Amino acid sequence: MGQGRLGYRIWGAALLACWLTGCASAPQCRRDLTAEWVSLPEVKQDVVHLASAPLAGRKTGTEGALLARRYLAVRFGESGLQPVAADFSPMTQERVQQTAEDSHPFFHPFSIDKLFGQRQGTNVIGLLPAAKANSRWRVVLAHYDHLGTSGSRYFAGADDNASGVAALLALAKQAAKDPLRPADLNLLFVATDAEEPGLYGSQALATRLGELGIVPELALNLDMVGHPGSPYAIYMEGSRKFANADELKALVERNGLCARLSHSRLERDGSAMKVNYLKASDHYPFHKSGVPWLYFGVPPHPQYHTVDDTPDKLDFNFLAATIEAVYPLLWTTLEPKLPQG
Repeated sequence: MGQGRLGYRIWGAALLACWLTGCASAPQCRRDLTAEWVSLPEVKQDVVHLASAPLAGRKTGTEGALLARRYLAVRFGESGLQPVAADFSPMTQERVQQTAEDSHPFFHPFSIDKLFGQRQGTNVIGLLPAAKANSRWRVVLAHYDHLGTSGSRYFAGADDNASGVAALLALAKQAAKDPLRPADLNLLFVATDAEEPGLYGSQALATRLGELGIVPELALNLDMVGHPGSPYAIYMEGSRKFANADELKALVERNGLCARLSHSRLERDGSAMKVNYLKASDHYPFHKSGVPWLYFGVPPHPQYHTVDDTPDKLDFNFLAATIEAVYPLLWTTLEPKLPQG
């Protein structure tokens, strides 16, 4: 999540009723989660590499961020994703070969307007194109940038957000080989840059899609999905905007992973603090564009935005369960609520 913004078995009717009414009590969340198809070694490899010292915290505009992008470009290709041209059409092999040496077909630079001039960020974008021409799009997001260094130490950003990027890669790989993937749906996977300083990468992406007249059915954002707290649950925001919200939550919980909607947390004095998760991460620019969105993450934990957010603090079984729980939402039927009045 951005700096300065604290920003499988269904549990039954009782949990759904509680979720729909927003009550505080809920059944115990299961911890004995096991992966069905996610490769734990591969997910761990992605997190460990992105959080490693040579990448030095992946701060936008640094050598560490460039090393992260180069790694992601290889992993995007291995996951079955195709690079896209400026109009988001699949890039032909000829166009790929014509890509400048200092760039990469998966790289999409954008400008960041700052008070004392411009900076540049770079999103990493890959596509699973529809098998037949159509206008259906869904977007999967996870920011790869983090906070960089502090003196001789670096912010590893294992949960924030190497975990989300590893999840994005696993989702893309599974979708690429899934014979049940809808033939009329374009799936766009984007590892965004410059989320931490102000959601710049997702804003650039949302703006460009708007310029092209592409209106996604859904933006699905993964940000901090590897370090559960108490309750032992993944938190899911945005689903109240859908008339079939109960179905969406039941899908997430189908294998025993517990889902919650409130990210409120307790202060030391016992008082509750509400966090504005609408504006906390890369789904917000899509919200402003009128695109339905779902966000998955965990509340801020003691390692959040510290040098101690390292891979050894992550629960990889939880991360794998989250990936498998989110997967059906890549093409589940969505029923946005109609405006009242």
